[in-house]
Amino acid sequence: MINNLSPSRASQFKTCPKQFEYANVLKIKEPTNAVQAKGTTIHTALEKIYDKDPHERTLENLQNIFRAEWNKVRDDDEHLNLFNNREEERAWGLDALQLLSNYFKLENPTVIRPFERERWVRGEIEDLNLRGILDRMDQDDDGNLVILDYKSGKAPAIKYKEPRFFALKLYALLIQKELGKMPTELKLIYLKNSTIHTLEVTEEILIEARRELLSIWEKIKTSFKDDEFPATKNTLCDWCYYKPICPVYNNDPPDTEILKKLSIEIRDLEELIMALSMFDDANELPISSDLHGVEMDNVKSKKETLEKKRESILAEIVSLLGK
Repeated sequence: MINNLSPSRASQFKTCPKQFEYANVLKIKEPTNAVQAKGTTIHTALEKIYDKDPHERTLENLQNIFRAEWNKVRDDDEHLNLFNNREEERAWGLDALQLLSNYFKLENPTVIRPFERERWVRGEIEDLNLRGILDRMDQDDDGNLVILDYKSGKAPAIKYKEPRFFALKLYALLIQKELGKMPTELKLIYLKNSTIHTLEVTEEILIEARRELLSIWEKIKTSFKDDEFPATKNTLCDWCYYKPICPVYNNDPPDTEILKKLSIEIRDLEELIMALSMFDDANELPISSDLHGVEMDNVKSKKETLEKKRESILAEIVSLLGK
């Protein structure tokens, strides 16, 4: 069972419990793709432009920040094989620079004074620990709080905008709980087609978001209890990394039970290591303690053995995902 939930994880389970299981229970990590790398680097550039004095928040400086941030990480392991050649990477970069140019059609950063950027928020809602990082929060002249999220993709039609605000509603819940003040507005800034979608926050909206979140949390707990994470076919399936091994699209999906068992055992050993690290010598603990006499080196060795076995099984599954 997981100990914490983020707005993105909640949204993922809401979209497809099976995808949630692959990512968070089986820990089959989706490799970074070009779209994700672009979005992450754009977010970093939009955060750091506000480190500069207002008169220095120009498009040229914003694009230069993007170039500098990308150069820092382009040779990292997760990005090494992202592009087939330099021309492909160049086209990717030019598109990112255009998205940043589109940002200036939507906001004037020289007059914006962000109240918070990349704010880490967390809180307890009944038995759920909810936490996450919001992109930006502004405060207007009247002291009203506005939560904003940057999207490098294209805005949906207005009639489909409401579901896209689910994560921001949860952030609004956390901010209200933490600061004792309800944000008044949510904004989604879409760079692809230079569009801003807004939603006025009301007590009714946050009550409904809380109700939906706790409903999702109960379903997550039930899924863990029953060991059942059903696949849900939806419009996003064609973009899902796990589609090749999904039982909806694969009549003979790989058996992930061993992988699940190993992941649970490794997690238990990690918790044991954390507990042992609190004591200088487990032999000094009372004999009645479960930790008495447990050797840290033995636990670490067992964990390493299980991790190697898990990685071997995981490699076979990943090979299917890469086809």
